Amino acid sequence: MSQPWQTIWLLFRLAGSTVSVPIAEELFFRGFITRRSISADSESVPIGQFSWFSFLVSSVSFGVLHGDAWLAGVVVGMLFAGALYRRRRIFDAVVAHATTNALLSGYVIATGSWSQWG
Repeated sequence: MSQPWQTIWLLFRLAGSTVSVPIAEELFFRGFITRRSISADSESVPIGQFSWFSFLVSSVSFGVLHGDAWLAGVVVGMLFAGALYRRRRIFDAVVAHATTNALLSGYVIATGSWSQWG
């Protein structure tokens, strides 16, 4: 791949990793799964309502999505859920996720550990 195409690919990869993915995953795992785990009528459950069951279901599901890095996925899923529960704002979980992905992206680019980018 030529240098311009490599740069374009890298920019799209960074945007996806730090913007699109955190929004989509947090809306699903913290916005939907946590509430659906509390009630079949998920819309009736306020964002950030805590239950141990929903906390564990959303965190473990998030971890499983991340394949071989499932344990790290479960742990950060718990941290992202904690960000949600702290102020009951899904935006906080999105920012925590985006920050984590940005740091991981920086590590991957700096070290050339492309396999860490999943």
